[in-house]
Amino acid sequence: MSLEDRITFQISFPFWSAYLATLQIILRAPLHLAVSAVFPAWAIYLIYLWLWTTSHYPVDVGDVAIAIGCFFFTPLVTALSLFLARRRNPLAKGPFTYTFDSDGIHVSGDTFEMKLKWPAIRKVRESGSFIFFFTAPARAQCIPLAQVRATGQLDDLRALVARYVENVPARAG
Repeated sequence: MSLEDRITFQISFPFWSAYLATLQIILRAPLHLAVSAVFPAWAIYLIYLWLWTTSHYPVDVGDVAIAIGCFFFTPLVTALSLFLARRRNPLAKGPFTYTFDSDGIHVSGDTFEMKLKWPAIRKVRESGSFIFFFTAPARAQCIPLAQVRATGQLDDLRALVARYVENVPARAG
């Protein structure tokens, strides 16, 4: 394997970057999206009951708080879960070293090493902010594009991934 077949860079995940990546994974997973849509649908139903039923229920501050909580349930729970996970495990912030080669994706941190072989990658999707390597419909390794772009290796990474993964569409942004 030649050096141009190996790409290595370090990534760190600030809270907001990890949060946005998690929300984007939810948007790309049909089951997660369907479950997440239940809460806003319930809020809409509550508002319908409050405003258009014959009883004209008197809405108070608690009712408004419930409706807002329903609309923002998934983003709030996601933020809380991520905050608690990062608080319990400070190593989740990174930095992580990513190496891409002919074998697959190698990720390492201070306390772990992980390898994903190319056949395990089901699809690769790129948003305006991240590149996602999906191993299941709702499970992905995500990498912030800005950090890869800063290393000057983004085009090389795209070319290497396109060589080994079949389900790579045209980039999104």
